[in-house]
Order: sequence, then C-alpha cells, then structure tokens
Amino acid sequence: MKKFTLVALAMMASASCFAQTTLWNGEDINITSKEHAGFWADANPELVGNPEKDGINTSVHCLKFVISKDNKVVKLPFREWMQPSMNGSKRVSLMIKKDAAENVKVELSDPTDGSAGYWKKQVVWYGGGDKWQKLVFDFTSNGDFDNPGIMTITAQTGDVNAEQTVYIDNIVIEEAPKINGKLFSEYNAENPITGNLKLTGAWMKGESTNADGDWTPNSYNDFEYFNQLASAGVTSIDMRGTVTKDVDINQFFFKNPNTIVYADAAYDHANVVVGGNAANLVLTDANAFNAPVDFTAESVKLTRSLQNGINSFVLPFEVSASELGASKVATFKETNGDIANFETVAEVEANKPFLTIDAKEAKELKFVDKTIVATPETLADNDFVGVYAPTSGEGKYGINAKGNLQKGGADAKLNAFHAYLNVTDTNHAPARIALNGSTLTAINSITADKVVDTAVYDISGRRVYGKLHKGLYIMNGKKVVVK
Repeated sequence: MKKFTLVALAMMASASCFAQTTLWNGEDINITSKEHAGFWADANPELVGNPEKDGINTSVHCLKFVISKDNKVVKLPFREWMQPSMNGSKRVSLMIKKDAAENVKVELSDPTDGSAGYWKKQVVWYGGGDKWQKLVFDFTSNGDFDNPGIMTITAQTGDVNAEQTVYIDNIVIEEAPKINGKLFSEYNAENPITGNLKLTGAWMKGESTNADGDWTPNSYNDFEYFNQLASAGVTSIDMRGTVTKDVDINQFFFKNPNTIVYADAAYDHANVVVGGNAANLVLTDANAFNAPVDFTAESVKLTRSLQNGINSFVLPFEVSASELGASKVATFKETNGDIANFETVAEVEANKPFLTIDAKEAKELKFVDKTIVATPETLADNDFVGVYAPTSGEGKYGINAKGNLQKGGADAKLNAFHAYLNVTDTNHAPARIALNGSTLTAINSITADKVVDTAVYDISGRRVYGKLHKGLYIMNGKKVVVK
C-alpha cells in the first residue's frame, strides 16, 4: 500500500457550464467572503491570479496552496447546500499545476460528513512539467453513486521532503457521453447504435487507478465502447461541441468506413469534416452512405466496379462524363411501352440517378474539389431510383448485357451508388433502353448475384406478349425454337 499525503478540497456549489457541472473555477467563489467563511480552513489556500495563462488553462484566477512536511493535510468541511449530482456521470476532472511530476488522487465521499458512507478513490499521474495539465478521474470501477458530499484532492502521494506550490482550477463533473441524447446503457445487441448520430457530453479515452484498496488499473475508452455497440448502419457522427480527451477516431469507422464525422478539430483520418471541409473523402459501394449536412471535399475516392459500356450511378456531388471515363452521362426521362427513355446531359447534379455511356472498366474512381450535398430522403428521378446503401435486388430491374432491362432474382444484390428502374406493371415492363430516342445495345448489367428475365423477345429484339407462334425467340438470353 502506498503512503498518501492528503490535500482536501470541499466541493463547491454546482453550476451548469456548457457540457459540464462546475464545482469550482476560481472566478465565481470568493473564499474569504462571509458566505464561505471557514470553508477553507487549513493550509491557508488563497485565490490568486493564474501564473500561466498562455497554456491550456486561460482562467484569470486559480487556487494556490503549499504542501510542506509539517502541513501535509488540508481538511475542508462540506456544506449541505453544496451537494452536487453526478447525473449519470462517472468522471471528475481538474486543472492542476505543481512543481513535481507525481500521482494525484481524488476521493469522493457520501453526501454527509464522510464518516458513515463510502469513499471512492482514483489516482492519475501528473506529468505536466510545472505546466497546467488536465487530469480526468474515472470512477466507473468504484460502483454506483450519484451525490458525493466531499472531494479530497491529494496533490502529493508520497512523503513531502520540501515545500511544493500547487495550483488547482476548473474542477468539474464531466457530463456522461450520450448518443442522440441517450446513455450507452440504452443500447445493446438487439438495439444497436445506427443512423445519423449527434454526440453530446464528454467523450474520452484514458486511464486512472482504482485506489479503494490495492491499486488497480482502470482504463476507459468511450470510442471503443461506441464501436462495440454500433452497427454498420451508422452513417454520420456529429461530435461538434463535445468535450473530448485523446480522441480515438479510428473506432468510428470500423463498422462502416463510409461514416462521415463532423468535428471541431482535424484528425488523421479520411471522412472527417472540420469547418465544412474534408481533406479526403474515401467511399466504397459495399457500405451505406449518408451526409446530413453539406460540405466540401478536396479529394474523393470511390471504390466500385465499372463495366465496359453502361453503368447505373448516383453520387452525392455533381459530375460529368469525363470524370467517370465515359463518353456520355444520361438521366431518366420516361417509359414508353417497352422502352425506357434517357437523355444525355453535360453534367449530372448531386443525388440524381443516371447512366454512364461507353464507360471503361475500372475498380476505383477519383475526383477533386467536390461539394457534397446533403442526402435527401429519396433518390428517385421519377421511376429511376438511386441507392446509397446495399440492398436486395430482388424484383428490381437492372440492365443486362443486351441493353434490355432485367429483373433481379431472389439472390440479386444492389450495391450503394447504383440505381435501378422501379417497375410496377411487370406484365408490361420495359425491355430496352433508348438514348435520345435511339435504342441502345450491348449494355452491361448492374451489380447482381443472380438475375432472372422472364420476358420473351423476337429475333429482332422486340418484346413479345401473349401466345407464342412458331419461330425463333430469345428467352433469358438464349435462343429458343417454338414448333
């Protein structure tokens, strides 16, 4: 058991400060006032000007006291009217500046005088090099509690061989991390985290030591815990305005690499939007995509297979044929009998499904300086529908190699950033595609595991309805003789 030298600080009155509950900040409490007379009883603590405002702590005032061999312990009683609530949080943080790099301990007691209740103890290493440092004490491993009554801060856990000046400031209860206003405890395997998300509270990674008995390591990582509860359906994370410490940004992308993260600070990862701009946007058609807020991307890389000929597309930014390695791009106009009519355009606007004409085979596409437009509720252009999430292709009409529309079978799949024709009257489904009034041929199919075409065509490629007479026909891509 390590020897402790205690410096006690009573908790101050709670006050809401953004995403935190402020216990003491050096600005609102006058320790010599009549209201707080006797509150600071020992060690002659004094409210002083911040000796180093150009670092991470820019407060005007802070608390100063001196630890010495003859004066190791400060006992500061707690007032009933000062009882704060943890509000589901398990963390307390403070700013500290001291002469030596040593362990710092925080203890929380029950709401009375501490004699008959619990003491919860956590230790964190101070390595600030005589600079202000924020220390976070995580009490997750100390059991449940909500209304601590006394805070004890140990600024020196060994023998005091010489005087040490200690400065403390900004003592707060960090708000519990929340997803769309809900605590982690509200999510599980049956109810995973999914969709577009708004994070609030304090999101942190770090470690402290449980010192209730023997010292036991206590690591915490809100980002890793998020990943454990998240589904592949997480498409965006807005973490702007959260309080953070040691952000583990990679955890947001393990389930869905297409996830868009809106943040206040830049991180070494693609798909992070800061101030409305992302340096790199990296997408794949194997995962879902959704951007709830517009932003610009300096570079975009999309992984999806293009076949020689014609491909279906939908993209979250404006695009031209040359950028896709195609001779033309075309948008849907209408269906007319057995013909689905498309018209060529110079450029296709964001979130509008389209076709590429005479595209070259490729597995990856790259773009520069693109404005990503927020994803609308629907991606339909009349009966031509785009998809931003992998979905079943069953019953959806894709494009086969002969330029005819083909119905997806039970195992058919449609990847993100593709499109399909929504056919409601399957007895009169369009069989071919026309571009600017001219019928196209040699059109490749959209991505699908299996496709089934029950339509029948004559040798000229015209669809045949009703009873078949003697002759040669095309059925499911094969020649069939009816006698």
